[in-house]
Amino acid sequence: MQSQRDAIVRLSGEKTTLAEEAQQARVASEKKDKEYVARIDKLEVLAQQKSAECEDAQRLLAEKAAEVQAAELLAEETSADTRWLLSLADRILNSIELATYMLELGRAGYNSGRKFGFAEGKSAVINKEKDYHFELYKEDCDGAYAAKRKEFSTLEFAVVRAAQKLSRKPDGVALLKKALGEDSDAAGGSGPNQT
Repeated sequence: MQSQRDAIVRLSGEKTTLAEEAQQARVASEKKDKEYVARIDKLEVLAQQKSAECEDAQRLLAEKAAEVQAAELLAEETSADTRWLLSLADRILNSIELATYMLELGRAGYNSGRKFGFAEGKSAVINKEKDYHFELYKEDCDGAYAAKRKEFSTLEFAVVRAAQKLSRKPDGVALLKKALGEDSDAAGGSGPNQT
């Protein structure tokens, strides 16, 4: 009986030891579980933050791409408008009206002098002959030239006036094209010469 009691005490001690070890293992396991749960929670929070950062970066990238596309479109439109305005300026400079006016302006200043022109007076001087035909014009050439210069200083083309008014508006070139009856595809074409 004693041996059975000793066996019971010994088994009871082993049971207590095993129970304590099991408890310690359970506590250690629960502690590790809590650590794993805490780490998983931290990783989930970090993953959410990184996901939010990625979404922000994608949104910012999309905004920048839209801005670049808008800037490229604006640059193309500005380039087309500039080419059209240069062609318009070229048409004005090459207009018959301006050429006629400049010719008249040149003649008004040149006609001042000898009755039969500069060539006759020059040949008389070169040949050391007396110029019997020398006679100043009866007309007031200086006055005609001054009047032509005054006319030039106030000369305004309808297109230039329209361009000045429309240049103050944000869509001035489009309005000028519409006023001239030209569509936006005719950037370099020759439209009506309205000078």
